[in-house]
Amino acid sequence: MAPKIQPNGDDLEPTETVEPTGYIRQSSDANAAAMIRRGVVGILARADELLLIRRADGVAKGGYWCFPGGHVEPGETPRRAVCRELAEELGIEVAPTRRLGSVRVLDSRHILAVWQVEQIGGILCPAPHEIAEMRWLNPAGIRGIQPSLPSNQLVLELLGA
Repeated sequence: MAPKIQPNGDDLEPTETVEPTGYIRQSSDANAAAMIRRGVVGILARADELLLIRRADGVAKGGYWCFPGGHVEPGETPRRAVCRELAEELGIEVAPTRRLGSVRVLDSRHILAVWQVEQIGGILCPAPHEIAEMRWLNPAGIRGIQPSLPSNQLVLELLGA
């Protein structure tokens, strides 16, 4: 399945409005009740490797490997959300350098804005209540690691990797 790619930038699509809960309402959807939750992914690169995390037990999708990121809070831009999420999860300060687009996994309420980020401060120190493990992997390693969230493959496609 090819990723659904959104234009670069922080803005919503013309057919979207943000609800107070942080969910997006698709106004062009015949089922106006279809709500989508916005999320962010931060792509941190080191040479030809990308940082992947294994989610801690006790959080949603515990034990699964994924790129670091999380939800966009109500009133927050995706750019700010990726900075906050990587600070909370990894203890680092990042600068989003480029929004690569967005992906949506079939049968999911989540649209993930994918950001290339650069570490500008802090030391990688995973928050144990959110992250069980982290690894630097090349794209082939990311494709092979299990269990893995379906969004990983979509992000790799978006990266052209």
